[in-house]
Amino acid sequence: MKNLLSSILSGLIVFVFGLACTISPWQQSTNPTPSTPVPVASQTPASKDENDKLKDKVEELEKKIADQEKEKNQISNRQKVPIIKSSAATARVNSPNDGFLALRTDPSSDYGDRILQIPHGATVKVLGCQGFRVNIGGRSGRWCRVSYDGYTGWVFDGWLIY
Repeated sequence: MKNLLSSILSGLIVFVFGLACTISPWQQSTNPTPSTPVPVASQTPASKDENDKLKDKVEELEKKIADQEKEKNQISNRQKVPIIKSSAATARVNSPNDGFLALRTDPSSDYGDRILQIPHGATVKVLGCQGFRVNIGGRSGRWCRVSYDGYTGWVFDGWLIY
């Protein structure tokens, strides 16, 4: 989502810059006389309104990006909660509806990228879990750091059987 908003913001900035370049305050004379900058009549109300709308849109997108960064930092701060060593060394994936449990780079389904899908019934080694519970998909659980098939990442233990 962040990449999409960044792309949109970049596109708008390029568009506004291009628009600004085409609406130059100086216009070259079409007469064969030596070129002298001639002021162009002030912007029409319609083009000024369009520029104001574009500026408002850019400000709105910048605010959304700032809000997403703030939310990401809040999640990051929650991740600083100490990880509690698990008493169970292994657990089994119990996700029959999806058929898999996502192994993620970070303890978040919003910001953690999926590394791979751990099949239903597979066994994982639990390295430790966060010290607080959250609700995801109607289940209560913790984000736990696990290893599976040579990969290490985070899973939501609401879909694990210890």
